Amino acid sequence: MPKKNHGFTLIELLVVVAIIGILAAFIVPQVATKIQDGKQKATMTDIKTIATAILSHIMENDEAPAVGIQEGPLTPGNEFIDIITRKHLQDCPVTDRWGNPYIIYTGTSVATFPGFRPDMVDKGDFLIISYGRFGESDGFTFDPSDRQAGMYLVDTKAEYENDLINWNGSWIRAPGAGGSGSAKIR
Repeated sequence: MPKKNHGFTLIELLVVVAIIGILAAFIVPQVATKIQDGKQKATMTDIKTIATAILSHIMENDEAPAVGIQEGPLTPGNEFIDIITRKHLQDCPVTDRWGNPYIIYTGTSVATFPGFRPDMVDKGDFLIISYGRFGESDGFTFDPSDRQAGMYLVDTKAEYENDLINWNGSWIRAPGAGGSGSAKIR
C-alpha cells in the first residue's frame, strides 16, 4: 500500500507568505520610527547632561569651559572634555545616538552660529548641537525675537533629520509645539 506524504500545499505556503508580508508591511515602518524616536530622545538627554555640566562649570568659574577653544565638532580628548569631565561630568559623550559628532560652541564663538550676533553673547554662553539623523544641518537660523520658532512637531520620519540645538540650557531647535508660543519638549 503506498504511503501518503503529509505536507503543505503550494497554495497554503503562498497564503502564509502573503500574511507574513502584510504583517511586515505594517510592523517594519513602526519599528523603524520607534528606533529613530529613541535615538532622538537619547540624544536630547545627552545634550541636557552636557548642558548641565557646562552650567555647573559656569557657576563656579563665571565662564564656559575652554572659551574660544571649543568651536565645532567635539573630538575625544580635547581640552573641553578634559575640563568638563574633571569635576562636572563622569563621561562626556562625543557623538549623538546616530553616530555624528556633537557640535559645541562656547563663549563668544556662539556668535558664529546663524542668527546670533556678537552683542548677544558673552563668555558664559554655549551652544550644543546635534545635526540629527544624517549629521547635516537643516539650515536653521536662530531668531532672537521668537525663541520658540525653532520648535517642530515630529509627524514623519523626516523630522528626525532636523537639528537639536540647546543654547545655555534651553532648547531653541527641538521637538515641541512649533512656531510661536510656549513649547513643550518631550
